[in-house]
Amino acid sequence: MFIIGFSNKTSMPLVRIICGNFKHCVIITKNQKGFILHQFVKRNYVARIAINERGMAQLKNNGWVFIFVHKKIHKLNPHTWTCVNYVKSGIGLKNAFIQTPDKLYEYIIKNLT
Repeated sequence: MFIIGFSNKTSMPLVRIICGNFKHCVIITKNQKGFILHQFVKRNYVARIAINERGMAQLKNNGWVFIFVHKKIHKLNPHTWTCVNYVKSGIGLKNAFIQTPDKLYEYIIKNLT
């Protein structure tokens, strides 16, 4: 099991214009001490941030939406160009028409939950 998080905030001006409600997405995995947030920063660089239950609650209070995916995570590909493609690699999705966090959210709600 893993979690996909969606945020409606970003610091990137172009993303604010292009994307709808959700502007960013991440994969969150569980470990022995809590969670690891896999933050796609840029091609070939993914920051892995340790986060606990309190941190998850703070993200939720700041507008994040979490979807729990009850399947095994695929191999994560840090060589992608966007956070959406990074998350798509984690769920094994190869649909070229899904390029924004909003479209990814809609797909996951319809097909993985």
